[in-house]
Amino acid sequence: MTPSNCVKGRLIALEGSGGRSMAVAIRQLQRTLRKTSSTTAGVSGWDASAIFFQMREGARGVPGPPARALILLYAADLAFRLRWQIRPALEEGVDVIAAPYLETAYAFGLAAGLSRRWLNAVFVFAPQADGCYRVPESGIPVSRRGTPADSFLEISFAQLRNSPGVWRTDEIRQGFDCYLDRLEARGKVRPVTRTLRDFAAEAG
Repeated sequence: MTPSNCVKGRLIALEGSGGRSMAVAIRQLQRTLRKTSSTTAGVSGWDASAIFFQMREGARGVPGPPARALILLYAADLAFRLRWQIRPALEEGVDVIAAPYLETAYAFGLAAGLSRRWLNAVFVFAPQADGCYRVPESGIPVSRRGTPADSFLEISFAQLRNSPGVWRTDEIRQGFDCYLDRLEARGKVRPVTRTLRDFAAEAG
C-alpha cells in the first residue's frame, strides 16, 4: 500500500485525433516532464484494453455501432486504463500522460449529437486531469492525422460509415475540432507545442 504522505503523480491529459502527431506530442511532453521529475512520465494510450482492436479485426459485414455505443466502448476502455495503468502509476508517484483522455470523447460525442448531460453521466467515474493539453492539428492534413488503428476518432468514423442511419462524418470532424478550439480559447486546454516551458515551470 502506498503511504498516505507519499507524493502522488500527476495526470496529464493529451487530447487530439491521434496518429503521428499524437505520438510526437507524447514524446515532447515526456522530455519536458523528465526535466522536472525523477522518473520518465508513463503513457496510457487509447485502446489499452483492445476493445477497438477486436472490433476492427472482427467479422466482416457486421454493421458498425452508432455514436452512443462507441462512446460506451471508449468509456469501458478508459475504465480499464484507469484500473490497470493510470491509478497504479499515480499511486507510485509517476506522472501519467493519458493520450487521449476525456475531452476527446466529449468532442466526438457532442459533435455526433449526444447530450452533455448523458456524457457527464457516462464519464462520472473518471477523475479530472491535473493538466490538459491538445495536439495542434490545424496545419496537419486530415489524411495524416490518424488511422483506425491508432485513433479513436478515425475508427469511430469507419464504424459510423458502416452503421445504420446517416452519419455526416465530415461535419462531426469539424465539430470535434471546433470543440477543442473553444476549450483552448477559454484556457481549458493548451496547445502542447507552445506551452511546454510554461508547464515545466509550473511542474517545478
